[in-house]
Amino acid sequence: MEHYGVIGRPIGHSLSPLLHRLIYEQTGYRAEYSRFDVDPARMEGVIPAMRALGLRGLNVTSPHKLHILPYIDELSPTAATIGAVNTVLIREDGTVYGDNTDSYGFAHTLSHGGIATQGGRFVLCGYAGAGKAVVHALEQGGAKEIVIASTDPEKGISYEELKRSEPRDVIINCTPVGMTPNVEESVVDGDTLALFSAAVDLIYHPPETKFMRLAAERGLKALNGLWMLIYQGIRSFEIWTGCDTAGIDVDKIYDTLRGEL
Repeated sequence: MEHYGVIGRPIGHSLSPLLHRLIYEQTGYRAEYSRFDVDPARMEGVIPAMRALGLRGLNVTSPHKLHILPYIDELSPTAATIGAVNTVLIREDGTVYGDNTDSYGFAHTLSHGGIATQGGRFVLCGYAGAGKAVVHALEQGGAKEIVIASTDPEKGISYEELKRSEPRDVIINCTPVGMTPNVEESVVDGDTLALFSAAVDLIYHPPETKFMRLAAERGLKALNGLWMLIYQGIRSFEIWTGCDTAGIDVDKIYDTLRGEL
């Protein structure tokens, strides 16, 4: 039986173990998947620990997607472009390969939700690690315009400027604003959301954020971050195992994860 896992801090809230168990059940793959709380100051021990525990693959979540980089032997082109790793594979020859499946996850979230990327005009609220993966997906998908809104004037336009700007297609929350327990917060107000036709929140806890609720009240299509979690996890599974995932029922997985939340 193969062994995989996820590292982060905090990590107790992660849905990845349940997600991968559901993937294993649907594909008939025999494996175990565990959470590991890792101190950022002790990252040098992660790869030796993987080898000692017999782990072939590892997901990497906040705050370690940059911390893991010095311990990777080879980066995928996607991970090198984004500058962050969320999927680690120890190859048969012992070398450590790092990839980033967040971009894949976001692109498939839009596709699943019927939101076109080609020629679209997008606004990102925030531009941290997840934001970089989103930008990569949008650029690869042929977006016409990508605007960053931020509280940092050096990273993009202000939220006041955004509120006064022209209408665009999709607004994406890449910040933690609105995440449990601060569920009554939204990175932008309803008037700003009314400038768009769709809204995507990378947060999945709660499954409907105030950002999404305000968007839906104004007639926008609204998606949460569960889809991105699912699709990036499926792609990680493919990288680790080489298994065919075409038959996976993502809607069934979504319903189970949402029920867990």
